[in-house]
Amino acid sequence: MRDMAVAIGVLVVSLVVVVGAMGLLSFGNDTDGGETPTADVLGGFNRAAAALKLPIAVPRDLPASWHGNSFSQVDPLTSGGNRTVVRGGWLTETGAFITLVQSPETPADLVGNEIKQGTTSTGTIEAGAAEWAIYPGQRAESAWVRSRDGVSLMITGSATEADFQILAAAIQ
Repeated sequence: MRDMAVAIGVLVVSLVVVVGAMGLLSFGNDTDGGETPTADVLGGFNRAAAALKLPIAVPRDLPASWHGNSFSQVDPLTSGGNRTVVRGGWLTETGAFITLVQSPETPADLVGNEIKQGTTSTGTIEAGAAEWAIYPGQRAESAWVRSRDGVSLMITGSATEADFQILAAAIQ
């Protein structure tokens, strides 16, 4: 019995070494080497404006340290849904997330559909030469919302208020 246990142990250790050498074994959550996804957020907003024929805001003069990492466009004509929404997100230099969401929905509908935390504003803030309504976001995030040229704009994420101010100024 002892010899059989030793033989099985040797087999298991050998198998772990072979599988590990082939790169098929990982002991952590970081399976992609720690690389952050990259997205052409500004190009995405430009393409969405042309495709959707909406006055989509394209941020200008964002900090070079911000890393565009997500972009999505939902068009009811191609998705079979009933909402038109354009979302672009960045990682700030501190590693926090900030997202710009745009839609022809009313601000209240955009808040209700995107953050699902209710549509009661907790106040307003002046940013980027405009007044934004503040809403509680998902998790410990915040959401700023305003309307411009028939499009509702929402800034949300875990970024700081200073970063929200930067993005609001970039889309004025």
